[in-house]
Amino acid sequence: MAVKNRELLPRSADSADKLIRKLTPGQKDTYIQDSTVTGLVLRVTPSGKKIWHLRYTVQVGSGQWIGRKHSLGAFCDGLRTRSARELAEEWRVRIRQGEDPQEEKKKLAEMRKAEHLREIAERQALRTLNDVAAVYATKLANKTSGHDDGGIHAMTILQNHLLGRFGSIPIKEFTRQHFFAAVDPVLAAGHNSMANSVLLYTKAMFRLAVKREFIEYSVLDCVEKADVGGKDKIRTRVLCATRTKEDELEELYKLLPESGLSRNLQCSVHILLGTMCRGIELFKGRWDHLNFDNSTWLIPDENSKNGDPIIIHLSDYSKKWFAELHKLTGHTGWMMPSVKSKDRPYMLPKVLSKAVCERQRDPDAPPKKGRTKNHSTLILPDGHWTVHDLRRTGATQMQMLNVTPDIIDACQNHRPLGSVRRRYQHGESMDQMRNAWDLLGRSLAAKADAHNQTV
Repeated sequence: MAVKNRELLPRSADSADKLIRKLTPGQKDTYIQDSTVTGLVLRVTPSGKKIWHLRYTVQVGSGQWIGRKHSLGAFCDGLRTRSARELAEEWRVRIRQGEDPQEEKKKLAEMRKAEHLREIAERQALRTLNDVAAVYATKLANKTSGHDDGGIHAMTILQNHLLGRFGSIPIKEFTRQHFFAAVDPVLAAGHNSMANSVLLYTKAMFRLAVKREFIEYSVLDCVEKADVGGKDKIRTRVLCATRTKEDELEELYKLLPESGLSRNLQCSVHILLGTMCRGIELFKGRWDHLNFDNSTWLIPDENSKNGDPIIIHLSDYSKKWFAELHKLTGHTGWMMPSVKSKDRPYMLPKVLSKAVCERQRDPDAPPKKGRTKNHSTLILPDGHWTVHDLRRTGATQMQMLNVTPDIIDACQNHRPLGSVRRRYQHGESMDQMRNAWDLLGRSLAAKADAHNQTV
């Protein structure tokens, strides 16, 4: 509780100043009234600060009077007694005329806040697409929540097709016309999927800009794939035989040894076929997750695309190629260790994807500088194929072997359709899954043996 000092400040301003300088703080706030100006008091805090206050009353509501206190300033900041009295008298006159210091203080604070917000808005208006892209790149590079490649792929697309042309434009001035001016040349070249990728990453960058309050809304919210490159086509390319196409796996087995692919990448092709895992799940795999004795390979949740762990049964076919790979990289902790990156211990699957793609160019095409000379060593009869087609090929081969779709989905670690099944059914059909992997492995091994017998 504050202590009220019975002593009044002297009428002489100079004497009052001398007295105030000698005042020592107590354990609680001490108030000393002025002897000249009604309502003027000096507050001495326990920390030694000496502050002038003006006490006054104002009428609120229907005739109700309430007491208020208004701080005028601190003695130690240069507000001496004479100046404090003059300031207090000025406020007393203004109070009698209907003004309220507290309301004035609120209005001043609101004005300052409005001015601050206006300055922020002006600064935000000056932010360019390049500024926002820098923030977006930092988000993608986050090792925990960002992209596996640190956002390099996404930022390269944005730089090549958007930022290089419109990066200096303030984001608030960017319109849909600017965006279509960026993607129209991509569409004209027939690269519809790339145009959709530009849309995907640009919309993500603008959503981030909205969340960071760089802009109030995204001008691209109403733009969909159908407005740009069209809906992505469902890829159906497989390498195994179906009822409508011939088998290409034997041809692949024939080409792989002479393709120029490193031995560990050749092993990865066989493993991707035999396990139907995703490329990133293999390339991020550790040897301590694989048990040769039990013929099992654990893909932990942090390596799985959907965050669900899975234990893959290794058929004799898959186990053979894992053993071959272990001879090459078993001395490291990683199945596919990186030899170039200092920040990432494992190789990115795009290394294999790029190597496979580069080996499917026209045989008459001139070799590209700095690229492989084996630029046509993996061409298959039915045309271009990708690494992800291996996963589709394994699933189709299982289907041709009469494995049921739900077991194929389970082997590929696809979540079951329907929220009820996902909520209540958490078991695994391990026996059926093990049999499915063994069927696939025996089928792949038979094709490999058929090729070896013809060589």
